[in-house]
Amino acid sequence: MISKKLKYTLVVSAVILFLPIINHAQTESDDFKTAYNSRNYAKSLELINIKLNEYYLKKVDDRRIPEQMISILNVGEKTDLIELFRKRKEKGFLIEDNAEMSELHLYAARSLSALNKKRDALNNYIQSLRFSKYEDMKDDIVYYEISGIFKTMDGGIYFKGYIDSLEQAYIFNKNNYQYSRELGLALFRTEDKKKAAYHLERFVQQSGETPDPDIYLKLASLYESIKKYMEAEKNYNEYLRYKPEEGGVHYSLGYLAYFHTGNYTLAESSFKAALRLLREDDLYRRSKSLEYLADMSFSNLKYTRSIELYQNGIKYQKMIQDRIEQKKNELASINQKIIEMKSEVIYKQDFNNFEEFEMLQDDQGKIETEIDNLKYQFRNMNPGKIQWNLAEIYTKTGKYEDAIRYYREAVYFNYNANLSRDMITKLQLKIRRGY
Repeated sequence: MISKKLKYTLVVSAVILFLPIINHAQTESDDFKTAYNSRNYAKSLELINIKLNEYYLKKVDDRRIPEQMISILNVGEKTDLIELFRKRKEKGFLIEDNAEMSELHLYAARSLSALNKKRDALNNYIQSLRFSKYEDMKDDIVYYEISGIFKTMDGGIYFKGYIDSLEQAYIFNKNNYQYSRELGLALFRTEDKKKAAYHLERFVQQSGETPDPDIYLKLASLYESIKKYMEAEKNYNEYLRYKPEEGGVHYSLGYLAYFHTGNYTLAESSFKAALRLLREDDLYRRSKSLEYLADMSFSNLKYTRSIELYQNGIKYQKMIQDRIEQKKNELASINQKIIEMKSEVIYKQDFNNFEEFEMLQDDQGKIETEIDNLKYQFRNMNPGKIQWNLAEIYTKTGKYEDAIRYYREAVYFNYNANLSRDMITKLQLKIRRGY
C-alpha cells in the first residue's frame, strides 16, 4: 500500500511547490489542538511551528527535496517525477514513522486551510503523509481534505488534483460511499462518463441512502451518452417517480423510448405527459412531441389522429416563424439606431452617448444569436417532412386537393421536392379523369 500512497503523493507534489516548513515564529509551547478546536488557527499554527522548528533544526538533510523533482514548473514537462523519486537512493519517500510529526503537519495544514493559505496547506498535508505509514480507514481523510482544497482552486491542473485526491480517498476507504457520490458528480461534465456513471450507480445501489432525485437524472443522462439505453430509461423513470411534474424529463424519456429502446407505449405516454406539463412557450419540445405522436399514429394507420397531431404541430412552427419575424424587426430597429449614433460617436467624436452605443451593440449581438437559435429550432421541427406526411395521408384517403396543397408545401421546404412535383402531376391527372 505504501507504493500507492507514494505514487499519488508525488502527483500531488507535482502540482504544488513543496515548502516543508511553515512560517517561523517564536512563542511558548501550548496545546495546539485546543487552539485549533477553538478556531484560533493563527495561534494553533504558531504553536505547531515551534515543535516543527525543533525537529527540522535537527534534521537539516530533510529540510528540502530538490526543486526539480517537485516544482510546479515541471508540470506537463517530460520529467518523470515518480521515476526521479524512485532513483533517490539516500532517502525513501517515508522520512520516518513519526506519529507526532505527522499530526503536527496535519493540523498545520488544517489551520493554514482555514486561514485560506491553500498552497502552504497542501505542502503540509504532503509532509504529514511522509511521516506515516499507510493506515487503513484513516489516510482517506487526509486525501479527502486535500481534495477539498484543490476543489476551491481555479484551473485544469487543480481540477485534476481534486479528482486524483478524491479517487485516492475512495481507494483507501471504499466503505465511505460519499466519495463515490462526489466523484460521480465531479466527473459528470467531463469526458469520463463511464467512471461518473460507475460511481453514482455505486452510491445509489450500495450506500443505503435515499439519493437526491437529481442523481437519477444525471445517471440517465450518463447512460444515454454511453449508449446504455435501458439503464437510461430505468433512471429516467426513477427520477419521475419522485418528480412526476417535470415535462422536460417526460420529453427526454419519450425520445429515448421512441428512438432507442423501442418502447412505443412508454414513448406515447411520455410525449402526452410532456404536452400536458411543458410550458406553452416551449414551442420546440411541444412541436416535436406532437410530431412523434403523429408519426406513431401514421405508422399505425390512424390517419385522422395523425392529421390532427401534425396540424397542431404546424401551429407551433408558425409561432416560431412569427417569433423570428418579431426578432428581425427588433434587430432592424436596433441597426437603425446604431447607424444614427455612429456618426455622432465615430465621425464627430461625441462620446456622450458612447455607453448607450455599446449597449445597443450588445443587444444587436444577442438578438442575432436569438434569431439563429430560432431558425435552428425551426429547421429541426422538420416542416418539410410533416407537410410530406400530411400529403401522403391525404393521398391514401383519396383527398387529392388537400394532398396537392401539402405536396406544394413540401416543395417549398425542399423536402422530397422532385417526388412531390411528380405526385402533384399524377393527382391533378386523377382529378381531371375523375378517379
